[in-house]
Amino acid sequence: MNEELENLVKDSLNLLGKALNEAITRNDQSDYRTAFICRHARSIYQLGQDTIFLLEASRLDSCPIIVRAMMESLFKLVAAVKKPEAAIQIFISEIDEEIAWMKAQTDFDIAPTIEQLSGFVEKLRAEHNVTSKKKWNTFECADAAGLGQSHYRGEYFVFSKHVHAMTSGILLREGKVGVGHVLQSILFIVPYAAASLAQVVKTNSPQGHVDEAVRLWKVFMKLADDDVFGKMDRVKIK
Repeated sequence: MNEELENLVKDSLNLLGKALNEAITRNDQSDYRTAFICRHARSIYQLGQDTIFLLEASRLDSCPIIVRAMMESLFKLVAAVKKPEAAIQIFISEIDEEIAWMKAQTDFDIAPTIEQLSGFVEKLRAEHNVTSKKKWNTFECADAAGLGQSHYRGEYFVFSKHVHAMTSGILLREGKVGVGHVLQSILFIVPYAAASLAQVVKTNSPQGHVDEAVRLWKVFMKLADDDVFGKMDRVKIK
């Protein structure tokens, strides 16, 4: 990586890390929306650090799988920012999915766990007046975040291919998603997460976090326009 790109990666992760530290210090996170947003932002931050570590160690193969998880967290985080009711609804939908999976198991008795989770879901529905039975799958979250067309149908599809042990996915892994593609995705996700978190979660300088994210995006867009990421991927991987 050139120096400008290295600084952009460092500054992006530092921005999200700083916003998270301030959020953790200033909030008890007793409400589900705040906790939901902070947890997904923290996941993005931690996975972003791990991905950069792997790239620096020339261990690219598993990076697309990690970036896919980062993208899923971004979809959910931004959906919760744009739609205040989305956080609790997504959380309930996830538990409903777990319960459905448990009910399909016949090899062991998990009825007490199912009963406990079902009671918890009903309690959440009553407390937060949630009547919707909407299944918040990944596309629904991306669509609510306004990223369904731009990133779910494009970037998420490509990274998803790496997750599944299907022939097409294995062939794609053999062809490799390059370092440039991985970095380009990270540099979109991380500042976006920081700016989104600062819109809802109280920090010491929310506008400062948003302004810094905008600055980083401008640098990112310049590098993209200069085809820096594409050039990295066109370098033959030995």
